[in-house]
Amino acid sequence: MIDSKPPASDRTVLIVDDDEDILTLLEILVQRDGFRILLAASGEEALRLMREKPHALVLDLFMPGTDGFRVLETLDTLPAPPPVIVITGSPNPDDAKRASQSPCVKAILKKPIRQEDLLAKLHGALGTRPAPPKKPASED
Repeated sequence: MIDSKPPASDRTVLIVDDDEDILTLLEILVQRDGFRILLAASGEEALRLMREKPHALVLDLFMPGTDGFRVLETLDTLPAPPPVIVITGSPNPDDAKRASQSPCVKAILKKPIRQEDLLAKLHGALGTRPAPPKKPASED
């Protein structure tokens, strides 16, 4: 049976986190499944990159300057905001509750993030299928 969902390679995901190590890890995980990637290390940069019209965001809540909550408030004013997967290391359940009030938020994941959970949420929010696994290079 042929999967009628579009491939992940047809979609761009904006990943936003002020921690460079987490940003790099998330880039690798999400790109490995076929998505095109945009990266932002701050809320301000994320809002600038919205001009690129990403199909979804993976958004950290706590960053200096414009935090994830402010990004969500801005997205909520758009006519057709992209779905958002929030990631947070906050132990405070009120933070997740506050973020979940945004209609853009499709899931909230606690750090450390499990790759399977993140990818399942992204594919669910975007209605996509993973890219086929890459074949290893032949050893001639």
